[in-house]
Amino acid sequence: MGLDVSLRTAMSGLRTVQQGLDVVSRNIANADTPGYTRKIQTQYTQVIQGQSVGVQTGNVEREVDTALQNEVRKQGSRVANLSVTERYLGQVETLHGDPESESSLGNVLNQMKDGFTRLMDTPNSVPLQNEVVSLADTVARTLNRVADGINDIRTQVQVDIEDALTDLNNQFQRVDDLNRQIRSLTATGQPQPDLEDQRDEALRKISEQIEVNVMRRGDGTVSILDRFGQPYLEAGYQPLSISQVSINPQAAYPGAIGPIRLGDPSTGTDVTARLAQGGNLGGLLTLRDQTLPQFQAQLDEMAQTMGEAFEGAGLLLFTDSTGVVPVDDPLASPPTSSVGFANQIQVAQAVVDTPSLLRDGSPVVPGTAPANSNLLRTIVDSVLGGDQTFDTTGLGPNADLSTVLPGSTTLASFAAELVSHQTNLRASTTAQLEPATTLRDHLATKLSDQSGVNLDQEVSLLIQLQRSYSSSAQVVSTNRQLFNDLISILR
Repeated sequence: MGLDVSLRTAMSGLRTVQQGLDVVSRNIANADTPGYTRKIQTQYTQVIQGQSVGVQTGNVEREVDTALQNEVRKQGSRVANLSVTERYLGQVETLHGDPESESSLGNVLNQMKDGFTRLMDTPNSVPLQNEVVSLADTVARTLNRVADGINDIRTQVQVDIEDALTDLNNQFQRVDDLNRQIRSLTATGQPQPDLEDQRDEALRKISEQIEVNVMRRGDGTVSILDRFGQPYLEAGYQPLSISQVSINPQAAYPGAIGPIRLGDPSTGTDVTARLAQGGNLGGLLTLRDQTLPQFQAQLDEMAQTMGEAFEGAGLLLFTDSTGVVPVDDPLASPPTSSVGFANQIQVAQAVVDTPSLLRDGSPVVPGTAPANSNLLRTIVDSVLGGDQTFDTTGLGPNADLSTVLPGSTTLASFAAELVSHQTNLRASTTAQLEPATTLRDHLATKLSDQSGVNLDQEVSLLIQLQRSYSSSAQVVSTNRQLFNDLISILR
């Protein structure tokens, strides 16, 4: 090997080390950058006529286990779903308070029963009559408070849904833009691992909102699909849109609440059900369309059954704002519904004005003697002490909800079951969230160890490159000295 070949080989080594130093410095600088993966400078032997004449650098590549990356996304989606569910169910639990407290729904019903029992023994007592009216008002106001609170939570959920769609659109557009850049550079043989990192970070944010599958294509781009293989992003970016709506107990999807559409806001594909499969947005949609409407239906069914039970016994004690106990009759003109009754229930104005109606009935039962306790006994024994029949299915604005509560029990027991169901869901969700978070963190750590930047490893590589540079530089210096000696001899 001549001096010119050895010099060329040493110079190629210097160039390779310089490019390696550039890669290492970028790795160290971005060690804490979200989504950044460790880059590697590839290299191979340069061969001419079967003989090595130096080293040639290749592309800068990244080390990523795509299968593990998909698992991290999937588990992140599950954790986001459970987290938002737990957060809002925690608000419902706070709304109810301690089930053992005197202000809980079951206990205020028992207090009203105790008041009726005392009044039954002394039916002409005006103070006791006024006390029962006050206790009944407490029951109505407790139902109002909880039902209004459920609607307020559902309203905030709708706001969060709109925010989540805005974030999703931003990330979808980000992925689409990066797809275009990567496709263009890949076509010219210029891989762009840094752009792929940015795209992966956008995909991570998308997977926190919805559960997705990512399919990589030969041109370097990716398609985003739902769990059933239907595309969200394929040929190009299409926005997700939803119309503005005012949330109330009667508003439901499908119905007053419009669909989430992919593409044209008016004619695009309805993807609401697909988006509800997982992630933060999926949790929000489930809360808005299933969980919270079910809670509302439970409260409405209790309010209606209680109102009908008192009315059937001969006392119109609880009514809506129009002075009646609403019934579900879609064929009436106009159609009537008990949906939202828990938000409106109140003590009948006639009873508030004339508390003696508690004894005499409302409307007044003809021939009732002032000291007659028959009505009060019926209320204590049958209305408040006996089992009532509750509808358990066909509830809500679309008649597609169930209470999952007993169909026959006392009012107080139904109230206790209602509170228990609505508050225990939060504990159940927390029990699922804790192991899911642990698994996500384990997978994320494993992915980081495999594809992230290890500073100790980079410093070790930096020392190795430094030695390689010094060695190549020494070869260059030696070649220079030999050239100088040769020239001196030739002179």
